[in-house]
Formats: sequence, C-alpha cells, structure tokens
Amino acid sequence: MTLADTKRQFQSIVARHHTGMPLDASARAQALADLTKDYQHSMQRIDQFTAEQRGRRPGFLPINTRIGLVAKLDRLHTAAKADLGLD
Repeated sequence: MTLADTKRQFQSIVARHHTGMPLDASARAQALADLTKDYQHSMQRIDQFTAEQRGRRPGFLPINTRIGLVAKLDRLHTAAKADLGLD
C-alpha cells in the first residue's frame, strides 16, 4: 500500500461517513476506527519498506525516508479526521 492508496482509502472512508450532518457517537467511533486501522496498516507498510531499504542505501537515507513518509501519512490522517469533524 502506497501513500496514494492510503489517501484513496481515507477519502473513501470520509465519503462513506460524511453525510453533511454531525456524526452521532457510534458513527464517529466507527469512522475513527476505520481511519485508525488504515493508518496503522500504512505505518506497518512504511516500516517494512524502510527495513527493506537498509543495507542497500547509506544508513541515514532510510531514516530520512521514513520520517518523510510518516509526516505525509500524519497529514493525510489529520486531514481525513478534520473532514469528518473528529479533531
């Protein structure tokens, strides 16, 4: 799963749960659970990717790559939560 795939997943979750009206407690919990599940899966994929890069590239590059990917993932996750009013 790439960040583009994660972005599409987050957008589909937002589209599924966004009704234009405030979410009730159960809908908020379900939306947050869906977003969190995809976030955690993406974090695992980032960790797997950067672990595969170790040994093939200089030591600092996988760390910098991971930091950049995690920052982008965090922005996507925050934006999806904001779209649903889950901040």
